[in-house]
Amino acid sequence: MQGECDFGMASRELKDYEKELLNYRLIANDDIVVIVNKDNPLTNITLEQLKGIYTGELAGWQELSRK
Repeated sequence: MQGECDFGMASRELKDYEKELLNYRLIANDDIVVIVNKDNPLTNITLEQLKGIYTGELAGWQELSRK
């Protein structure tokens, strides 16, 4: 947005204000795969819980097992 690069990548959807400021074009989408240690006691997780881990809302796997 400061005009310092000709090409960039983002790992999320652009926010509305970014779309207004940038000349952008979507060229690809990536998938994310979550792999955990086989000794992890967690047997199931929702997408919302996983999002909590990645956004910092939840501190870690151990917080999920308490819920």
